[in-house]
Amino acid sequence: MQQALGIYGGTFNPVHFGHLALARALRDRFALSEVRLIPTGVPPHRTPDISAAQRLEWLKLSLSGEQNLVADDREVRKGNVSFTFDTLTELQQEQPHSLLVWLIGGDSFAHLPSWYRWQELLEMGHLVVANRPGFSKLPAEIAGEFAKRHAEASPQTLARGKISVLPLPLMPASSTLIREKLARGEDVSDLSPIAAILQQSGLYSKNT
Repeated sequence: MQQALGIYGGTFNPVHFGHLALARALRDRFALSEVRLIPTGVPPHRTPDISAAQRLEWLKLSLSGEQNLVADDREVRKGNVSFTFDTLTELQQEQPHSLLVWLIGGDSFAHLPSWYRWQELLEMGHLVVANRPGFSKLPAEIAGEFAKRHAEASPQTLARGKISVLPLPLMPASSTLIREKLARGEDVSDLSPIAAILQQSGLYSKNT
C-alpha cells in the first residue's frame, strides 16, 4: 500500500473533542501512520481573536498522549495569510512519495470555490469530507465534482483526485459553542480536553 499522510487544518479556536474525534477517525479509517493537525496562522477568510501561537500551544497540549496525531506549526511560523494550496504544496515537496489525505468539514467543502486555486486543490491529494451540516446542500459546481470523484472511505480507495466522506456521527462540540459558553462564564469540561486551561486563561471571557 502506498505511503499516505493525513492533513487536518483549521483555526482550532479553541480545540475541542470534535476535532480530536475527526483526527482519530481520519487516522483509523484510512490506516494512516500519521495525521498532521495544522493550526492556521492568518486565515484568509476570518481572523481569530486568539493568537496563532496560543492556539498552537493548546493544540499541542490536547494531543499529548494521542497516537500518531501531531501538531504542525508551519502556518503559525509563516506569520502571514495561509492558503491550503501553499501548505499542501510544501508538504508534498517534503514528502514526494506520500499521498496527501486532507480533511475538511462539509461546510467548508460547500464553499470550496471561494478557496485559492480550489480546482487545483482537488488534484493535490485525496480529499476527505467530514459529514457536517451543509454537506447535504452542495452548490451545483461542487456537487458535480463530488459525483465525478467520489470514492468509498477506505485505505484501498486512496488515490489522488478522489473525494470520500468520513462516516462519523456529528459531535455536539464546536469552537463557537465553547467561545459562547466561556463568554457567559459557563463550564465547558464536556466540550474540550483543555477546558480548565481555557477557563483559567480568561481569553474568551469578553467574546460574544
